[in-house]
Amino acid sequence: MAALLVVGLGATACSGDTEPPVGPGGDQGGTTTEGPADTSRARDFYDNYEEDREADGAGAMPNAAPTGAGGAMDAGAPDVSEPLPVPPGPPGPFDDNRFEDVGDAPWVETAEAPESTFALDVDTGSFSVAQGFLDQGTRPDPDSIRVEEWVNAFGYGDAPPDDGAIGLTVESGAAPRAEDGTALVRVGVSTQEISDEERPPANITFVIDTSGSMDLQDRLGLVKASLALLVESLRPDDTISIVTYGDSAEPVLEPTSVSDAGRILNAIEDLQPGGSTNMESGLRMGYSQAREGLREDGINVVVLASDGVANVGLTDADGLTQEITQAGEDGIHLVTVGYGMGNYNDTLMEQLANRGDGFYSYIDTFEEAERLFVEELTPTLTVVAADSKAQVVFDEEQVARYRLIGYQNRGLETEDFLDDTVDAGELGAGHQVSALYEVVPATEVDPGSSLGTVSLRWRAPDSGVNEQLDADILWPEAGESTDSLLLAGLVADTAELLKGNSVATERGLTLEDLAEQARTLADRDVQGADEILKFIQRAQELPPAPEGGEDDWQD
Repeated sequence: MAALLVVGLGATACSGDTEPPVGPGGDQGGTTTEGPADTSRARDFYDNYEEDREADGAGAMPNAAPTGAGGAMDAGAPDVSEPLPVPPGPPGPFDDNRFEDVGDAPWVETAEAPESTFALDVDTGSFSVAQGFLDQGTRPDPDSIRVEEWVNAFGYGDAPPDDGAIGLTVESGAAPRAEDGTALVRVGVSTQEISDEERPPANITFVIDTSGSMDLQDRLGLVKASLALLVESLRPDDTISIVTYGDSAEPVLEPTSVSDAGRILNAIEDLQPGGSTNMESGLRMGYSQAREGLREDGINVVVLASDGVANVGLTDADGLTQEITQAGEDGIHLVTVGYGMGNYNDTLMEQLANRGDGFYSYIDTFEEAERLFVEELTPTLTVVAADSKAQVVFDEEQVARYRLIGYQNRGLETEDFLDDTVDAGELGAGHQVSALYEVVPATEVDPGSSLGTVSLRWRAPDSGVNEQLDADILWPEAGESTDSLLLAGLVADTAELLKGNSVATERGLTLEDLAEQARTLADRDVQGADEILKFIQRAQELPPAPEGGEDDWQD
């Protein structure tokens, strides 16, 4: 859901001379399911952003003292023979970013804590952020890496369930870069698929950051393009509304049917950056707008498009939680989409999505916006499993110790698993989620014997009934591992190595080792292997990310 919403961030009314674009089928409405959407106007919003800003006269900075006729300085003007102080320039891509180190993935002694419990998470923002760092010429900031978001950025071929909302796949094999006897286990969760025709109508409210920092690196241009891509991809019976915020929040577009796509697209054109960042005001107005257009029989989502900076009003996730939590209980979910590196607050964007029963994505190229919002995410708007969580219980007679790779900030208490009042993760239609464990045997084990059980628990959104699915985890046959398990382990090892996690450091992992396995998988045409191979090869050629500059940028 969240992703889709994100695309739409942009808008305010455009010049009245502009003809509304003609949608597929010759009308001025949203797209149909026949053929690909026309993305040319969306592309123009991104490619021509700077040119359009200059034509509007925005952003021009005076660079000389005022003069009288003939260029002479006016009488009585202050002496400017001494150079005037120069205000700090805009931040570079490595300055003023906010990441929170989620910590290591330590070993746990099974005798002390046989249960491992966590909320499922479909976020992928951390991997997209890492790709953005590579584009800027460095390896990712270690604090930006959340391993599970890297793992979940790849698919592992898990089939959707034949019956019910959730399917469960459990596979195990020898951990390729661990000591002998250590097993790698992947818990794969897949949800039922729903076609675009079958999904309920969507009420999408975009809350768009138009503060001064959104002018950096053409962020607002990419937001506009994202929203246009969404408009061209939704159904005519969906609705979009838009709220913007800088110093304060402003309603830009009341709930409008996508059948009136020309009006929505024209609204995008007048968006202009400026002012401080009152995210609190924007979210409050956005939720008010979402309630105004609430569809009892449909999907209701607020999509926050921002660089995550908030410097007016409440500025942290804790302060904003009450409004977000209440909206979640009312059936309005929050999706956060991040734009631009440099003066970027990854921490706030990720935490808001977690608390808003949605998910967090990050984009910094038009191609990423297309992939996220046109090709992949439309079906996931429909939540099929609410408050989804997992619990793995290991047999201490079989398992000496284990570690969950990732999910450090999604952990739950053991008793939370059966407590259906505990907030957890939301899964949309067509989502796939994986969790990886490394497991060390307590003694010699027989292949095929049980090392523990995995249980999933969630609430059906329609009925409110809580459901549970259980499966055994088996010791692998000697020397056997599926390609999907090898790919997941490779992605996780790459993330842990670049993060500097203790296990990767102790094992002496190198990018060269990982690139060799990636090439082997790519030669076998394993889906996703080419992508991680190219990532590793680029990282091999680049230095570590520099430490960010001082936090002196102001909207």
